[in-house]
Amino acid sequence: MKLRDKVKPTVPPMEAGTYLGVCIGVIGLGEQETTFNGKTRYVEKIKFIFEIPSETIEQDGEQRPRQLSVDFSVARKSTSRMRQFMSGWMGKTLTDDEYLGMEYFDLIGRNAILNVVRSEDNQYANIAAAAPPLRGTAPVTATAEPLRFDVDEWDDAVFEKLPDYLQERIKKSTQYKNRHLPEEEVSVEAANAQAAQDAEEDGPCPF
Repeated sequence: MKLRDKVKPTVPPMEAGTYLGVCIGVIGLGEQETTFNGKTRYVEKIKFIFEIPSETIEQDGEQRPRQLSVDFSVARKSTSRMRQFMSGWMGKTLTDDEYLGMEYFDLIGRNAILNVVRSEDNQYANIAAAAPPLRGTAPVTATAEPLRFDVDEWDDAVFEKLPDYLQERIKKSTQYKNRHLPEEEVSVEAANAQAAQDAEEDGPCPF
């Protein structure tokens, strides 16, 4: 018996198919630890979040559009998943200049036809590819507040507004650790010893 056999998603996954969605979030996750073929390294990651107006689910007593997201390792190569996804979404093979010069925050509000597939265990729905909407398709607008965050241009106010799961993901990045964790290693034993020494020097409490 395995734990994953007992722990199921609380929200049933969407059916596989194509859906008209609108980008509502672009999140720079920073350098994340990644293991591939037994090798561990840090890779810059970015997340795109889409709202699917045609698919709703009840949350807090209200019917709200469902959301799906997709993560990419930031890579330049023409064969990279991110570059292929972006070329599909833009409806053209992007040149190096177009791909590298793209302002990703400007994609928030842009519509896309999303190809959604189920995971191997049939428990999750994932975005496999994107394409521009068909000509004549009425555009959809988002109901959720846009999310945009760049870990390299840190903004505490914006970070605090992000959902908890995104905050926790960003906290694993090298950028967050370099910015927020102590520069010198903290020794718990040394801290306890110093506290005991301080207490002795203060002497007993007079009351």
